[in-house]
Amino acid sequence: MVRVASGRKPRRPVPRRRRLLVGVLAAIVTALVAWTCQSERQPGAWQHVLATREGLIGSRTSTTMIIRKGSMFVALPDRSALRREVEVRYRDRTVVVPVLDVGPWNIDDAYWDHDARPASESGHGTYRTPVNTAGIDLSDPVFAALGLADNDFVDWRFVHRDYVVLPKL
Repeated sequence: MVRVASGRKPRRPVPRRRRLLVGVLAAIVTALVAWTCQSERQPGAWQHVLATREGLIGSRTSTTMIIRKGSMFVALPDRSALRREVEVRYRDRTVVVPVLDVGPWNIDDAYWDHDARPASESGHGTYRTPVNTAGIDLSDPVFAALGLADNDFVDWRFVHRDYVVLPKL
């Protein structure tokens, strides 16, 4: 059988070294992506701040939700926290709830992003002078679920969606 030249060069097989290098690079990229995804799912740092009760049944939150008697949510003083999940802990009780409002006292105080204390602790408020040093507002059901009788200090941190609180052993 006679072959007619078509003007194309015959393909050379890819050298084994090159295939090995591509495989190693793919493995490294895969590991980095997996590590990044895993680290994003880790809870944030705990914040220890004064918590107050939001109340305001019938009012709208910053996410346009109407606050009802059973609405489980918190408010943090920066819009960047909206719709994120937080774990809130008080003594031996813990709840995981969404951030659906902005407050208390401020709307531009992402104190958790730069390892600072809430501006309200220094008496700084966006619209009015704070009458307490709260760094988080809790809806009535969250306040009750945690067993708070009055304003008190709680610990909170950001968690990923579908985060489950593990029981203490």
